[in-house]
Amino acid sequence: MGNDLAKLSFCDLFAGTGIVGRHFKSSVKEVISNDLEYYAYVINRHYIGNNEIIQDSQYHIDALNRLPLEHNGFIFMNYSAGGGSGRMYFSDHNAKKIDTIRKWIEWIKKFGIDDNLYFFLLASLIESADVVSNTTAHYTAYLKNLIPTAQ
Repeated sequence: MGNDLAKLSFCDLFAGTGIVGRHFKSSVKEVISNDLEYYAYVINRHYIGNNEIIQDSQYHIDALNRLPLEHNGFIFMNYSAGGGSGRMYFSDHNAKKIDTIRKWIEWIKKFGIDDNLYFFLLASLIESADVVSNTTAHYTAYLKNLIPTAQ
């Protein structure tokens, strides 16, 4: 067999963000990805399950970024200071944006977007939220002051 993995399956039992599965995707017959967290399913469904280029991907991202902001969504109310929770996982603006985009992704899914586009948009939102979070790489605690990347 040697170094040729093309006829083999790769199983990642604790996939998380799927970095290992993504590494092997182009080398093996199939990647089997497992994790308990739904965010991990979304990210792996997109990066490992999507085998086609998402047509007009930037158009969809731009459209979502232009939406008027939601003001009383779940993330804003529970994970930003402005929502009254006292927490600062996200700035008020970013929390509103996350809520807005999440709501619209579900709304447009009702109109028949395919699963590949749905998981692309959802994975993009998850990764974008992580970039602007006010945390130290995990969500067990937030920082007491907004760091520059969270603003």
